[in-house]
Amino acid sequence: MDINNENNLLWKLSELTDDKFKKVNLSLSLVKKQKESDAYYQSSETALAPDVKKWLKEFIVESLDKLKVANEEGIRKFAVCDYNHEITKNESIAKYDVSLSPLKDKKNKLVASIRNPDPMYVEKDSLFQMVKVAYDNEFAYFCFYKGIKKNGARTKRWVSKSSNQFEFINETIIELGGSISFIIIDNCIFIRNVTNFEYAFDYTDHITKLRDENLTNIISMPFFEGESANKELFETSCKKYLFSRGLAQIKPQTLAVLQNKFEARCDELAKIKRKAPTNPEKREEYIEKFGSVWKLLEYIDVEQYKIKFSEGVSPTPLIHFFADKIAKSFLTEDYRVVMAYD
Repeated sequence: MDINNENNLLWKLSELTDDKFKKVNLSLSLVKKQKESDAYYQSSETALAPDVKKWLKEFIVESLDKLKVANEEGIRKFAVCDYNHEITKNESIAKYDVSLSPLKDKKNKLVASIRNPDPMYVEKDSLFQMVKVAYDNEFAYFCFYKGIKKNGARTKRWVSKSSNQFEFINETIIELGGSISFIIIDNCIFIRNVTNFEYAFDYTDHITKLRDENLTNIISMPFFEGESANKELFETSCKKYLFSRGLAQIKPQTLAVLQNKFEARCDELAKIKRKAPTNPEKREEYIEKFGSVWKLLEYIDVEQYKIKFSEGVSPTPLIHFFADKIAKSFLTEDYRVVMAYD
């Protein structure tokens, strides 16, 4: 789904002119998670006065337009990249197609809760707002991560001026506007705030699941056999939060190549090791040139084609290797770790 296509709903909304505002329908839902329920989410549709609804329509259109950035030719477009567990590009919108993801079920449940508001909903428990926008027989759901304003503390109360005097506001107070956290259109989620997106869908649970699946596959490979591999120690080290996203990002096809090509990579490492100069100064330059590749010699027995992992060492070099993140610079020919590929 290319949101820079003129037929895309987000593009059409971002280019909306005043004469077409009447064709936009909009509704606001307060939403909370209820993980103990099969429905997972609960919502309440909130009625908006005509002037509030008009303001919110204008605000969404303006917010979309502000998300566009000018390219080298001066043409303003949405900057879009694929969602990545590890990398957040602040100037970009992260696109996540959930068609083949376990997240699709939660996305469907969130949309279902908005379409079927619960009359028993308790507004004060709201976690975020979802604005449903309909235009040209298409729908988009905008998430704003704003709950309900609390108005019961002794140290702060909300008041408004009525009949020339200020009075306490005892009704529910909602703050509208702010930054868009994410947008749902069909099976695509366009993300501006990764933290809010992951919290709304409890996505860190999915990241942990992917991490554990990849770890299980890696330590079951032949090169992790033997005592020197210390597979249990390696697994425990990798389950620290610091490494979870890198491991979760590894694709199944990458793991397949890892198993098939491991011995060939060991042979290359052995060759690099043999060619290292004996002269201290030249050897230092040589090691610096190979950088991340040279570090692997501390973790891999290139003669026995086995992993060797010890207490107190970081699994980072191995994770970079398993995730195929070590690349050779075309310009300098040095080896370095790349965190993401475009």
